[in-house]
Amino acid sequence: MTKALAGWGVALWMMFASVALAQQPAVAEEAVRRLEAFVSQTNAAQGRFRQEVLDRQGRVLQRAEGRFLYERPSRFRWEVHSPAKQLVVSDGTVVQVWDPDLEQVMVMQFTHALSGSPAAILADSQALHREFVPEGGEIDGERWAVRLRARSAEAGIERVVVEGEGERLRRMRIEDHFGQTSEITFTEFQRAWSVPPAEFAFTPPPGTKVLENHPGRR
Repeated sequence: MTKALAGWGVALWMMFASVALAQQPAVAEEAVRRLEAFVSQTNAAQGRFRQEVLDRQGRVLQRAEGRFLYERPSRFRWEVHSPAKQLVVSDGTVVQVWDPDLEQVMVMQFTHALSGSPAAILADSQALHREFVPEGGEIDGERWAVRLRARSAEAGIERVVVEGEGERLRRMRIEDHFGQTSEITFTEFQRAWSVPPAEFAFTPPPGTKVLENHPGRR
């Protein structure tokens, strides 16, 4: 049940109820500006999340909750606590996806794992416009929402909606090419000056099978 959640953790760490996005250019531009400001000014953060994966009809396929941490330019930790434990962690060089139930860990290069993914928006301040095209935006007081279309289909992502309030990230919504939607609500979100390096280190337990995914390497 929870295997897809790890994939969304990478394609995401790093989502929310649909919003009707206003199409007025001035409003959309201001919403994008607020998202850009959030990304550029939030170098590190930590908190907790709830996640749901929905099918094309809006039926809930999976639920999960856990904690997250990140520190730019390339370190993050996405830890699922329930219904089953899973971990996605990057030390800035490689991303490890650990599944204790399967007793295995997948190891990927950081740049490949985040290419075209919503997680890149938080991990890389330049990724917002490199990986996505803004399609619309909405503002309601301190609240803002921006709808983004993925430039590449490589990651399987079609659209992402990012919602915040002031300097706080509230929700994200990811729509994929298969009609599924992943919604993540950040129940706690705290900006931080830095995160202890140990949070981004992971050593698989003895006996864990290590699978390496290095595109282009033979």
